[in-house]
Amino acid sequence: MAGRLSRGWSMAIASFTVLKQYPKLAILPAMSGAIFLLVAGAIVASLLLPQLGMAHNTTSSIWNWLGDGKSPSIWFYVAGFAVIFVMTAMAIFFNVAMIHCALRAHAGEAPSIRAGLAAAVSLLPQILGWALVTTTIGIVLNMITDALKDYLGFLGGLLGGLLELSWAVITYFVVPVLVTEKVGPVTAVKRSASILRSKWGESLAGEARIGLLGMLFLLLSALIFAIGAAMVFSKGAMAIAGLGVILMMLGVLAAIASLVIMQTLSTIFQSGVYIYATTGQVPPSLDRDLLEGAFQPKAKK
Repeated sequence: MAGRLSRGWSMAIASFTVLKQYPKLAILPAMSGAIFLLVAGAIVASLLLPQLGMAHNTTSSIWNWLGDGKSPSIWFYVAGFAVIFVMTAMAIFFNVAMIHCALRAHAGEAPSIRAGLAAAVSLLPQILGWALVTTTIGIVLNMITDALKDYLGFLGGLLGGLLELSWAVITYFVVPVLVTEKVGPVTAVKRSASILRSKWGESLAGEARIGLLGMLFLLLSALIFAIGAAMVFSKGAMAIAGLGVILMMLGVLAAIASLVIMQTLSTIFQSGVYIYATTGQVPPSLDRDLLEGAFQPKAKK
């Protein structure tokens, strides 16, 4: 674990040199997160209001259309798939824009948020196609994992997790391929798998570990929030409760900042790995050992 955190820290520091030079890169993950929260909030509100007796008749009728309160109708699942698809498409849209900007940054060009968004708009058919594929596969894998858990218990959950990890690794380069080669989703998956297989073999053990570092920061943010909450609900003085509110706000802000920054750093590093994997060239801001260590090579026979 210590070794993984150390490598994740090195990857984050290397990517941070790019972010420090072009801080505007963090705007795109922030925009994606803000829109995601707005859409998710609207969906949650539309589901809760009918239960509270505060919804308009139209909203209530939609709620009844989705189910009778005892068992969901087929339209409930259709609506659920549609919501996941839209959320996924939005995330991919901003990720495409981010990859476009990160590739420009690695090339020594000043990235443009407007150009990144324009590139994402031009690739909208590919984005929607990939969103449909990854949403469908994700749901199917989740169903398989649940079925394996029911039949095999812990071992089934482990096997399902390995299937999901395999899919995540195989599709690691899909978005960079969409951005640079402008191909369809199926071709992009094949191309991603081909790049991975030719450069790193078929090992899954060494995927980039910036996300692990991000989890650590999120845990620290949660700890700050929990300490603040404990101070608020304690029977101490008003000053202590006020300090607790401040700590809770700091915990939330720290969590949001961690998500945005780690997503940005991860995408910067991913684009650098893609450049190295497809061209053999090491971006000036990154280190060859880090790029080669992003995935562990297949053992030589």
